[in-house]
Amino acid sequence: MPNPTSMNERPENTRDSNIEKGVVDSFPASDPPAGTATQGARAVPPEAMMASSDQQTAHPVTLTRHFPDAESAKLALENLVRAVPLDRNCTEIEGLELRLKVPREDAGRIEDMLLAV
Repeated sequence: MPNPTSMNERPENTRDSNIEKGVVDSFPASDPPAGTATQGARAVPPEAMMASSDQQTAHPVTLTRHFPDAESAKLALENLVRAVPLDRNCTEIEGLELRLKVPREDAGRIEDMLLAV
């Protein structure tokens, strides 16, 4: 009878609960590294997913929108961060106003999305 710990030495034999422990703090949480050695890791470094802040703020355009309450502004920001995607370092909520610093070439598209939220 095989030793239960020796079964866990191979990634394809690792229980799902053990794999989940290893990806709790990984980025991005929605795409954890693959559990088998044959597939390789699916997750990519954050730098590869988003342009660096220097590139995004080289020629920024500031977009603003006033919301009726702070909760609406927060929900709009969360929605835009996922949909665009936006760098959180280039966003801020001050009072009831949401401000975004976005690349000039994407400003029109993002402004349309901001108005639709």
